[in-house]
Amino acid sequence: MQIQSVEDLRRLLETERNSSGRGRVGNKALAVLADMLNRPGATAVGSISEIAANSGVDPSTLTRLGKRLGYSGFTELQDIFRRHVTQTQPFYSARVHERVLEAHDNNQPELLRHHAETECQKLLATANQIDPKNIEQAAKLLADARNVFVLGLRATYGLSFFLGNYLATIRENVRILGGPGQTLTSDLVAIGEGDLLVALSFSPYTRSVATATELVKDVGAKVLSITDVGSPLEVTGKNGVTIAVDQPFYFDSSTAHFFVIQTILLATARCIGPAAVEVAKARERIDTALNIEIR
Repeated sequence: MQIQSVEDLRRLLETERNSSGRGRVGNKALAVLADMLNRPGATAVGSISEIAANSGVDPSTLTRLGKRLGYSGFTELQDIFRRHVTQTQPFYSARVHERVLEAHDNNQPELLRHHAETECQKLLATANQIDPKNIEQAAKLLADARNVFVLGLRATYGLSFFLGNYLATIRENVRILGGPGQTLTSDLVAIGEGDLLVALSFSPYTRSVATATELVKDVGAKVLSITDVGSPLEVTGKNGVTIAVDQPFYFDSSTAHFFVIQTILLATARCIGPAAVEVAKARERIDTALNIEIR
């Protein structure tokens, strides 16, 4: 059986349970799979360590389960649950519901430590998953573009503002799109050949950001998309580069996304070199003249 959906996994579970001989999956792994199917939302968004802890097993058990089902490991198996949740459950209420289910533990110090450990695991997973060559290519695009336009709407506006604001401290001609009182039409019409659009969106994607990535390619601009795996924002070849963060983005899961943006900014500063220092100094002179900061 080729497993492509949660329903396929449920049928496999039933077949394995009814099998009298040696099945495809052992009893321990079957119990873990059953637990995952009972909590598809938590399985879709949790780290491998969280899911393993909920099932009372070692994370390696989940890796072996994925391989026994024909995948390279656990990530591909988890993708089935992610697609299932995206297609069948309202994203925001389902995500909050999972957090509410965990509210039986009201020990705040324990919550603090547990969340820190989870985010650290996601950081390491992200660092291992992203190709360093893509970071280098993104930095070169950011350094060489005539103008850089940064677009992230709704929840990802915070990411776009962070990236755009700090990018403007190391190079000139950076514009953050989608601000209050601005129309996206006016923003996008300013983009032309030689420019770069940095597009940010994560599942569930913002339709206008996905559309913008296609529109700017038609006028000869390049795209740096910061998104997730299988995104409609994905670009390849001469059109630009995609940095795919294989972690769900929400209020309880955003550290990896900021980490990737920080890494891109660091790489860009190194790519620009001494000129980045001069741009930063020019901004500092204006800040001083305006007496903006309290030190």
